[in-house]
Amino acid sequence: MAPAWKEESGWTLPEMVLGMLLSLAIAGASLMVLQSTLHSQKETGSRLAAQDDGTFAMFRMTKDIRTATAATVQDARTLDLLVPLRNPAGGAPILTHVRYACVGLPGSCARYRCGTPFASNSCGSPTNIVVVANGVANGDNFTGVSRGVDQPFPATTPASWAGSATAAPDNVGFISVHLAVRRTEDTGPWRHDQPLDFHDGADLANFTN
Repeated sequence: MAPAWKEESGWTLPEMVLGMLLSLAIAGASLMVLQSTLHSQKETGSRLAAQDDGTFAMFRMTKDIRTATAATVQDARTLDLLVPLRNPAGGAPILTHVRYACVGLPGSCARYRCGTPFASNSCGSPTNIVVVANGVANGDNFTGVSRGVDQPFPATTPASWAGSATAAPDNVGFISVHLAVRRTEDTGPWRHDQPLDFHDGADLANFTN
């Protein structure tokens, strides 16, 4: 009798090579999807961080501007304010010289309580320093506005306000604030260099433009 053929099962070499190629293709596609997802999460987190930075900075600056009784925009990156702050001992608020200064491109903007009088046009012995924004990519942070017209530096508030006047550097009642905040947490090949743009401004207390 002829010997019975033994049953054979398994993969041929071409089949194995094809299977490996398909497995690698699927694994590569999965890695691409994972990388894209991680990048998207990182970009979203970076955007939210920049959004928080810019929103906080705008809120803090415009709050001080609205309560200030005097202001001088020294240059495009330096703003001096005379702000009534709460008196810890009670009683009337204490008029305090507050400076906002932005340095570096990209850099940061910080709030200082100055130890020198507001009229000195300098911020000596600063205390209570608070960085309000990081990754600031623009240099036109502050502008003094008089009667709807941007004024050259230095621009300051008048000694008094009667409700009508002409546009002039010493007749400023509105301060415009502009921050372009970069997404500083984005790095590497996925970096997104477009900053988030924040524009705001406010009238000083008892002044209007």
